[in-house]
Amino acid sequence: MNIKKFEFSIGSYFGSSYSLEYKKGLFLYRAKTGDIATISNINPIFIYDYQYEHIAIFQSDSIDSDLVISEERKLNFFKYISRYCKSWEKEYQDNFICDGTSWECEIWIDDFRLKSNGIEEYPSNFKTFLNKLSVLTSGKIFE
Repeated sequence: MNIKKFEFSIGSYFGSSYSLEYKKGLFLYRAKTGDIATISNINPIFIYDYQYEHIAIFQSDSIDSDLVISEERKLNFFKYISRYCKSWEKEYQDNFICDGTSWECEIWIDDFRLKSNGIEEYPSNFKTFLNKLSVLTSGKIFE
């Protein structure tokens, strides 16, 4: 399996945002939250900061087994998307809503390519896609 490009992000301007990107052989997961309650529970100094960020780098030789994406999990995920996400439209957008949750997905593996995005609109199997991403990354959050 040759991963040429993998970028996925989802989030909103005033809320949380999550992303997973493949770069130089590693998957990089980022989660940012603008939720004051979450930040204050972590560190009261950042109560007005809105910049709490969690970063996880998935690599094949990590000491932490939760930070290893096995070939089997990769294969299962890419089998799913190549079978059930290939019909996704290029763009999903409600013409009446210009803000809210937006998402972007660009994946290029072997000869399979997927490029899609949306604002407050999603493909019918989007929740399943997010669940598969969570399984791929040992339970990381994407919503």
